[in-house]
Amino acid sequence: MIINAVCERGEQAEALSSVQGLGRIYSPDNIMPYVFRNEDAKRCRHFLEEEYVLVRNADEIGFLRENDYAGEIVADHTLYTYNRFSEEMLAGLGVKYDTAPLELTYRELSERGMEKSELMIYGRVPMMVSAGCVFRNTNDDRCGREESGERQRSVILRDRMKAGFPVICDCTYCYNIIFNSVPNSLHNEMSKIKRLNARSLRLYFTTEKPEEAEEIAGCFLRLTKDGDNIRDIEALPYNAYTRGHFINGVT
Repeated sequence: MIINAVCERGEQAEALSSVQGLGRIYSPDNIMPYVFRNEDAKRCRHFLEEEYVLVRNADEIGFLRENDYAGEIVADHTLYTYNRFSEEMLAGLGVKYDTAPLELTYRELSERGMEKSELMIYGRVPMMVSAGCVFRNTNDDRCGREESGERQRSVILRDRMKAGFPVICDCTYCYNIIFNSVPNSLHNEMSKIKRLNARSLRLYFTTEKPEEAEEIAGCFLRLTKDGDNIRDIEALPYNAYTRGHFINGVT
């Protein structure tokens, strides 16, 4: 089973480069933004030089096609492929393969077919993508990029139950991604995952430290190779998690 990794931070991708057995490792160099505005076209031209890119909206596919991109285009889950018709539409636009929708259950994924799709088995799910800057709103209207020139800032939002929702402020493209308070983790569903016969599996790293990403990747690699549940290997380096909609679906 091929396990790829998508890393929102370059240091995560760098740490994973030493992990034996991982497939493709995406870094910010070949992950296009969640939001693509007209003014972003110029700053996104470096993606045209990459061997493969992960796209997150239809505008980015159009940008790549208009510029005769010759590499491999992979669609993220934000380009929704509920059924085979939507898969075929993306394939007609030059997409090599897609990412299975996070809202579908195991049964629905089985009926849909996963031979041309990647399944996310670990990672925090984006709850909201917003142009409203959380960093600016909580720091006296100061812009993080103007202050430091950094590509990203991270903050935590807390609800009334004190649950923490990590936020990545993407200062390059000026938007925020608000993630779920706990990651999706399908470590106890490996028997079902194997029956899906997906093209590949994905680990999605967002707020994890490089050493955490490396440890999690190693655990899942051993899990897919040696056993059908997490009791067959050492405990994963996190306690709280959700299975998302893989079992119960959307209600």
